[in-house]
Amino acid sequence: MRRNGERDTRAAPLAGRSGYDGARMPRLAISAAVAVALGCASAPVAEPAIATPNGAVLRGSELAQARCLLVAPFENASDVALAAEAATSALLTGVDPARARVFPIAELRDVFRDTPLELPAGIAPSLALELAELVGADAAVYGVVEGGGKGADPHLLVSVRVAVAGDHRLLFARTAVVRAESGESAEDAVRRASAELARPMLARLGDPGRKQCFDPERTRALRRFALSEPRQARPDPTPTVAAVAERPADLASAAPRAQPSTPRQAEWARRLTSGERVVVDDVAFSGRTADLLRDGGLADLAIALAASPGVAVRLEAFVDTTADRAADGRLSDAMARAAGERLLQLGVLPARLTWAGRGGESPLLPNFTARGRATNRRIEVVAVP
Repeated sequence: MRRNGERDTRAAPLAGRSGYDGARMPRLAISAAVAVALGCASAPVAEPAIATPNGAVLRGSELAQARCLLVAPFENASDVALAAEAATSALLTGVDPARARVFPIAELRDVFRDTPLELPAGIAPSLALELAELVGADAAVYGVVEGGGKGADPHLLVSVRVAVAGDHRLLFARTAVVRAESGESAEDAVRRASAELARPMLARLGDPGRKQCFDPERTRALRRFALSEPRQARPDPTPTVAAVAERPADLASAAPRAQPSTPRQAEWARRLTSGERVVVDDVAFSGRTADLLRDGGLADLAIALAASPGVAVRLEAFVDTTADRAADGRLSDAMARAAGERLLQLGVLPARLTWAGRGGESPLLPNFTARGRATNRRIEVVAVP
């Protein structure tokens, strides 16, 4: 079965070979699933939005299908210290737990605590949507409080947005002026205004079905990825890519008799034989290009395949998402081709190999740090029948 929007390119000898999308590894088991069969996001049916000249949006029937939510801590662009916390708490309090489940903010922060990806106090829209996809939410709820709440003429604005995880389609958008009543603190006024502002959305939120939200293994795997250190190039007792590339015919003819010589090779051979998906470690490109800088993982993969003669595989390349989705797709196509052609040089038979670019889908980590972006630029491999 092909994923939506799949771009599939193959070596010339492979024309006509059918593709198969294996189950994504337990990480986004996460996402990365970040998304995955274990995620709980669904694809709502599109409908015309009820929009007003001031930019408000309300898609009632699609909101009814949003049962698994990520409510991101609001951003604070005001001079009221606790304004964002007040707005966020108003949204969290307003969600009926019988209609929708919210991924706990404390748990979300714990996933990234003491890692290079520790979350900021207020979460921007782009990061909120990334996080929603990573944890398997149907939609992200986010917003901002801005303006001045002090002095003779206080003037605060609060904005609330709800967007679908994955395609970022707005389901709800409203902005309101905060007017404090007599004796009311600025924080309480923000809390009250936020609750009133979100009421039309909250009234339509959540389907009464029994959808399960937020697989714990997906969260644990995301934590493991956030904690893991970037792999460093290291000496390996196996032949280097360059050495093996000089004798591809030898590797091809020896494939049925090859034996893994490292734990990684043995583990990859086992997982591919079992039909599992593998992130190919120790493969790096020069920034956002398809120029291979490090390819020791491809040498290990070639040996793992030689130890699994009955297995055919598909290479999939992923990139960190940018605003230009078409360019992301082209880059991932080029990365997949570069990795695939290197495996052919290493002696993997063309009949056993296809490749495809996946653009920025299924991120492993948020893209708001250099570490996250580099991690999301990767090669994965999955066995196909």
